[in-house]
Amino acid sequence: MNKIKPKAKYIYIRCIIAGFIAFNFNYCSNDKITESRLPEPIDFEDIVIKGDLFKRISLNLQRLEEEKYQPGNVFLTNEESNWWPGDTEGRTVLGLVLNAQSSKKQPHYLEEIIRLFPENFNRKGYFGDIAPDPILDEQQLSSHGWVLRGLSEYYLWKKDSRTLDMIQTIVDSLVLPTKGKHLANYPLIPEERKHAGEYSGTRFENPVNNWILSTDIGCVFIFLDGVIQAYDVTGDERMVPVIEEMIELYLRMDLYEIKAQTHASLTGLRALLRYTEITGKKYLIPEIEKRFELYKNHGMTENFENYNWFQRPQWTEPCAIVDSYTLAVDLWRHTGNTAYIQDAQLIYYNAIGATQRHNGGFGCNTCSGAESPFLRRSIYEAHWCCTMRGAEGLSRAAQYLYVTKGNTVFINFFENNTAFLELPAGKLEVSEETDYPFSGSVKWTFLNTILREPVRFKIFMPQWTTNPKASLNGKSLNILRDGDFIVLNVKPQKGEVIQLEFTQKTGRYGLNNKESIEGYFSFRFGPLIFGLETDQELLVGEDEKLILEGNNFVLSKAGKNLVPVFSIDSEEIPLETYSKQILFRNK
Repeated sequence: MNKIKPKAKYIYIRCIIAGFIAFNFNYCSNDKITESRLPEPIDFEDIVIKGDLFKRISLNLQRLEEEKYQPGNVFLTNEESNWWPGDTEGRTVLGLVLNAQSSKKQPHYLEEIIRLFPENFNRKGYFGDIAPDPILDEQQLSSHGWVLRGLSEYYLWKKDSRTLDMIQTIVDSLVLPTKGKHLANYPLIPEERKHAGEYSGTRFENPVNNWILSTDIGCVFIFLDGVIQAYDVTGDERMVPVIEEMIELYLRMDLYEIKAQTHASLTGLRALLRYTEITGKKYLIPEIEKRFELYKNHGMTENFENYNWFQRPQWTEPCAIVDSYTLAVDLWRHTGNTAYIQDAQLIYYNAIGATQRHNGGFGCNTCSGAESPFLRRSIYEAHWCCTMRGAEGLSRAAQYLYVTKGNTVFINFFENNTAFLELPAGKLEVSEETDYPFSGSVKWTFLNTILREPVRFKIFMPQWTTNPKASLNGKSLNILRDGDFIVLNVKPQKGEVIQLEFTQKTGRYGLNNKESIEGYFSFRFGPLIFGLETDQELLVGEDEKLILEGNNFVLSKAGKNLVPVFSIDSEEIPLETYSKQILFRNK
């Protein structure tokens, strides 16, 4: 899970030296690093992103600084927010906080937005109306999940007491009063829910069992994720009964039968995993895995996006895609099952990478495979939610590049960067260069090292890779295998270079979702799904293959150029003309 509290991090005493700015390579004999019980992503401050990921983060930050997200416009009335009080505000803060840390750029308006929060609260210290007891408003609670998460991430970054005070006020005035009202009253019977709703969700005026419900069925579990992070930040034990009541409610809900919103469902799973990390209550892990498998089999599109609701494949939503991506990585951390890393790569390249628009925002697509072999645009940008959550997906992608446990460094993803790694064995500054996923070549140059003993690099090799070869300064290294990892035990010196080369497979891949149209398959190179830019379906021969000709990926018999769904749209491509056939069938 995200590194959210000092107790969940490596605990160490840093040596402070005059003139120290970025990284201290002077050895201190009293340095102590306590090994975490889980592999931990490195801190944002210890990585500098470059290349495509940096471009994506920068574009997203640029979008979040445009007029819509500036202090004079970000605070919305109930009507302006479609009755999601605090949702835009919380998501905007969360996106800016994470973008700032991953890009190393200071947002222009973040501090002013934070300053204005209290001025826009009601008299009890939260957004929106004060609902008469015992009524609970599902959308209001859901929105405050983002308020709590945004304030919590800001506090963890800046250690600003103002935000801690705001969090505690929301806990006292909004969270704790819900105790006893979840299990007793929240409707779990499918017949009690209405299957309607627009892109931003719709609020029903008439209460059911004292709940004002949303068409985003289950969005109350977005509240749960914020509540659990607020608990971790504040340590307020009064919150535990509320948290555990909501967890029990979540586990009772049949996500598929009630046609729950997949975004809410996945955020709920993130909440359970966050609580597992805080408390060590591992009994939740099998429950999380079971529901994530349900999502993959019945709620995921053929390019690893999502159905907005179970059994209702109307459009996709990058909010859910980001949830699925971070959940997959953190499930690997908790279980060691490398299938989750592979899931995360496929989600990042084909879903997150297919929903970011040329302006840096994120939009919704059609549900590929549900009724059609085509991937098309549904709406250009979900500026009220997905653009901000896209920031979390991209920023976590930066943080996930290096995960450490003791003297082991896990490298599960490849991207251009410079990183600072502090381990029990010593300290490393390393630069990575790669063209992955378009090639199988990665180079690490060690800019500085002070090591007392060798370091173990465990590099993930997905199932679409073969024949890995590694060298140190041009001399072949002995590669050990540990499941889907190759293992390099090295003690690199300053200036030394590790080069990794591997082959990526091209091939046909079957369908992922059990509810997708039958008889179709996708063409992939490595993790990348390729599509044909057309609005007329092309049938292919049984011997049709995807091949690389120069810099182009071509169907060997049909002679058609295919392009990856991993791209940032050009503004020259109108919404209504974007059409890629990503699923194929034989003639």
